[in-house]
Amino acid sequence: MNYINGDTIVALATAPLPAGVAVIRLSGPRALEVGTWLVPRLHHADAGKLVFGPIGNGLDDGMAVKFAAPRSFTGEDVVEIHTHGGRAVVQAVLDACTAFDDVRQALPGEFSRRAVMNGKMDITAAEGLADLIDATTEAQRRQALRQLDGALGKRFETWRTHVLALLAQVEAAIDFPDEELEVLAEPALAAGMKDLLADLQAAAQEKAGERLRDGVRLAIVGKPNAGKSTLLNLLAGRDVAIVSPIAGTTRDVVTSTLDIGGFPVVVADTAGLRNTEDAIEAEGVKRARAQALAADVVVAVVDGHDFPQALDELAPLLVEDRTLLVVSRAEMFELDFPSKHQGFPVVAANLTEQEALRRILPALTNLVENVAGGAAEAALLTRVRHRAAVDDAIAHLGNALAMVLKAAHHGTSVAELVAEDLRSAANAIGTVTGRTGSEDVLDVVFSSFCIGK
Repeated sequence: MNYINGDTIVALATAPLPAGVAVIRLSGPRALEVGTWLVPRLHHADAGKLVFGPIGNGLDDGMAVKFAAPRSFTGEDVVEIHTHGGRAVVQAVLDACTAFDDVRQALPGEFSRRAVMNGKMDITAAEGLADLIDATTEAQRRQALRQLDGALGKRFETWRTHVLALLAQVEAAIDFPDEELEVLAEPALAAGMKDLLADLQAAAQEKAGERLRDGVRLAIVGKPNAGKSTLLNLLAGRDVAIVSPIAGTTRDVVTSTLDIGGFPVVVADTAGLRNTEDAIEAEGVKRARAQALAADVVVAVVDGHDFPQALDELAPLLVEDRTLLVVSRAEMFELDFPSKHQGFPVVAANLTEQEALRRILPALTNLVENVAGGAAEAALLTRVRHRAAVDDAIAHLGNALAMVLKAAHHGTSVAELVAEDLRSAANAIGTVTGRTGSEDVLDVVFSSFCIGK
């Protein structure tokens, strides 16, 4: 079924599980009519005021509230009905709603989509709403709320406005061809393009927003039997990985998503790094190295009797400001292990005791904050499509700048080509907020939303 704006839509807005309360949402031209038929006491109620009464013809007793367009979430007439959360009750109310002509089940994300199309929010804010609903950690909540409040949308709109201002200067050269060279040679034009290009290029290098949304990737590496799986189980608080005195027990990557210091972290326990003739274990070692190279944070676990010699083999995988060295079985050695080694923080601990967790977590949290800490407080790119749009804009803006510099030095008539690249850059940026009016963009964005959102 395609999105049809003239229809009235209905869906369960709360989780589709038995619960004390369920909220059913109606939006569209017939929402008030259907809502007041189901809950007659809504008829004389003020907008935004909950009323209690019978629902339908003996379907349930509950509460309802109405919102008149445009003062609603979607910008249309909206009714929300609060019933008991049993599946039979919810289905009966939904069936009663869809029995009306032109009332149908909402498609995934259709309430948010209508809010975007009616100017109640832009696409980045709708994405922020989806992220807020899906947030599992405090940092994710803060980042999603900032995006919902419009911080990211304002950033993209500032870039788009800047491009349009540059375009206006170039179009002046097109309107007055006798002055084309003078306009294109104006230092402020090239300077404006360079400043904007630098800003976009800096944004394209940002990783923290996506890391915070999708999870910071952490790889635990080390030689066989160093204590890697024991550390994963300690961090997870449960037996995620098999622990055995037999070297080479872990042959594949074992992952677990954890909350570390309020940040989502996808922890990967990897096979012990060593040369082996076993084909399966060798593949595990290959995957372990790949995980470490792709990780945002690396925890290198070294047996106390191998410290620091074993680190020489791990050196290619260790990155400054993103690596923690954990010395395992430290209680077996009458040594004072350093707090730092070659610039990397060191924690020596017995990984079979909870005391180790209290020592490791602060150091690990510091590294995770270095990687994603600023994302919750700044309007950073959070999705691949944001980055793709910025990259597209950079390419067009770079072309435009090159032509402007060429025209200024060689007198080439290129104003129309420059203008076309600037329009393309503005359109690329506009796809992020929805300023292009493209249905294809909306289809892609809202296809991942759940029904009722």
